[in-house]
Amino acid sequence: MKIWTRTILAGASVLAAVGPAAAGDGYYVGLGAGWDNQNKVDLTAPLVPGSGTVSAHDGAIIAGTLGYKMPEMPIRLEFESGYDWHSINSATGSGGLTADANGHSNIASELVNALYDFPVAPGWNLYGGAGVGAGHVWFAPNLANSGDTISHVDHWGFMWQAIGGASLEIAPDVDLFADYRYRDAEARSTTQTPLFGPVTNRPITENVVMAGLRFYMFPPMSSAN
Repeated sequence: MKIWTRTILAGASVLAAVGPAAAGDGYYVGLGAGWDNQNKVDLTAPLVPGSGTVSAHDGAIIAGTLGYKMPEMPIRLEFESGYDWHSINSATGSGGLTADANGHSNIASELVNALYDFPVAPGWNLYGGAGVGAGHVWFAPNLANSGDTISHVDHWGFMWQAIGGASLEIAPDVDLFADYRYRDAEARSTTQTPLFGPVTNRPITENVVMAGLRFYMFPPMSSAN
């Protein structure tokens, strides 16, 4: 953390010395990658009293964006396509008994984001916003010892995310950004399993920390005369 703090302060000092970079406006493309923590997924099965959960290892996420920053308002609208992947770690029953599990839990997301930029210093912005769209969930946990299926989801559903972060202009038309995202994929499905009967998964939620670059490629749309 101290290294990151010193690096950010050093970058701010350089920007202050040479003057602020020209703010990017108009159309941009972005690419980001980062760390993805998937919360425990709740499962319900009529044959098993109470609910169980499935846990996954932390994974990675990548996302690309195509957006537009309005020239006269601190608002950005963007289309984002992302993908994250995780390996299954364990399964816990309603009685607290935990068993080793394997498999995967991945999400492909197609979202439209609306973001508001808050200038805080020359070259620096804080931003916040949200996105809505669809997520394709591949959720396939199995018991490690027996190979029995716990759930199997291959399904599109409604998805949303909340976003908060900061950006730094490192060149006239290039932003470096870092943000936190809370993501919720509502792709519920019921799996018929030989061992547990019908198993229904609850929404899958994630905590994401992402960093990347935005490149402003085209000038803003000109106003009508």
